[in-house]
Amino acid sequence: MKGLDLTTDVLVVGGGPAATWAALKAAQAGAEVVLADKGHCGTSGATASAGTGVWYVPPDPAAREAAMASREELGGRLDDRRWKRRVLEQTYAGVNELAAAGRYPFPTGPDGTQLRNGLQGPEYMRRMRVRVQRAGVRVLDHSPVTELLTDPSGAVAGAAGYRRQAGEPYRVRAGAVVLATGGCAFLSGALGCNVDTGDGALLAAETGAELSGMEFSNAYGIAPEGTSVTKTAFYAFATFFHEDGTVLEGAASQGGRSVIARALLHEKVYCRLDRADESARGAMRLAQPNFFLPFDRLGIDPFTERFAVTLLAEGTVRGTGGIRVTGDDCATTVPGLYAAGDAATRELICGGFTGGGSHNAAWAISSGTWAGKGAARHALSLGFRAATRSLLPAGGAGLRPTGRPGRPGAHREVTAAVQAEVLPYDKNYLRHGTVLTASLAALDATWREARATLHATGPDAVRAREAAAMTAHARWMYASALARTESRGMARRLDFPGQDPAQRHRVVSGGLDEVWTRPEPVAAPLEAAS
Repeated sequence: MKGLDLTTDVLVVGGGPAATWAALKAAQAGAEVVLADKGHCGTSGATASAGTGVWYVPPDPAAREAAMASREELGGRLDDRRWKRRVLEQTYAGVNELAAAGRYPFPTGPDGTQLRNGLQGPEYMRRMRVRVQRAGVRVLDHSPVTELLTDPSGAVAGAAGYRRQAGEPYRVRAGAVVLATGGCAFLSGALGCNVDTGDGALLAAETGAELSGMEFSNAYGIAPEGTSVTKTAFYAFATFFHEDGTVLEGAASQGGRSVIARALLHEKVYCRLDRADESARGAMRLAQPNFFLPFDRLGIDPFTERFAVTLLAEGTVRGTGGIRVTGDDCATTVPGLYAAGDAATRELICGGFTGGGSHNAAWAISSGTWAGKGAARHALSLGFRAATRSLLPAGGAGLRPTGRPGRPGAHREVTAAVQAEVLPYDKNYLRHGTVLTASLAALDATWREARATLHATGPDAVRAREAAAMTAHARWMYASALARTESRGMARRLDFPGQDPAQRHRVVSGGLDEVWTRPEPVAAPLEAAS
């Protein structure tokens, strides 16, 4: 083929925490590894642009029990205690490894003990990139994957994509592929989420993989109006106001965000972090310096002055839905395909309510580690066969239209059509069955048109595939939301405000031209890794 043509044991798609942990652990397991990132590995994505907490709990039985129990009710009891124990153990080991082998400069407390329950994203990802490269991983920056490749049996056998800076296509033949591409924020403008367009979910579904928890996808982050920083923890110190200056009763970062959303439908909402005392203010600046950058640039003191806020969609980046994993090694239903990080469902540790950065960061370390090791084990078991398999392209919408190709640049119209159904608060956040049904019908029509006519090559193929991925993502979201006729976790329905004990199950989804859903009992044991 024209362009770069590589053969490797494991291909990792993505460049954030889950991707780098997967690549590192696959290489340490003896596999040859290629990592392909849409951006520049170590600087792109939600983590690299901000600080994050980590679900780091020392091995004290009482502390870990409390950590596991803390969000069970919030998440609608859809989580899994066995997986939570595994994640706590793996995260503890991974963060300690980052301190020792990665020499991460954790701050120290008054007694000199390192405080390892938080990470500064830029420094964290810089060190992970260095670790990956020192392990011998070949990193392809600015090289988005546009489709997976399968062998005649349907097993995943590599991927193809486009190298933006080289201006050429590329292909990687691989024994196994790890998808760690992040969630989907629908290009809402949330900080670090411009690369999070649901690519991995589309790639997986095109090979027959399933998704789970896609109804838990209506996460919105609070941000100062006109900015992109959606770090919401500090809004616990906030008072919110109507446009006329009176207090917006019931508005809060936790438990009152819907009040903000309703108000924003017809007026501006203002905020002031006036519940933080002097000591808290200093600690806040040290903990999340980038939170204050927009205020400093705008000349606003957020502790004493009111400022307008908005809500930015974070979809499955901060939500919990994603690719369904079927084994302890984060394998999917498709041989040779693994999922990690925000690309995979986080229901196993969070249930139906976002764990925020803390749980997501722990899941990235843990699932990345397990997926990398599992992919290496699978690839090495194939031996020379991995390099000799016939390759079949799996990509559809945006690459191989079923009808007459449309005009160039049509991906912009597709993206706009999807955003019109998923970004408005009164459609996605304040959900009602009638509105969901209408939006899903519109999205189905957008998919049919895109599948028939959307086509692009070269760099435009990347945008076309992003548009297709966001369309597919939105349809799985709303189909799953309609299948859950209750309010559980973050999937709340105005027409079904109560929780139904009979619906304590997960909603599995999939399909492209025809989207389907089915319930999966929470008690159903996940298949153990071989």
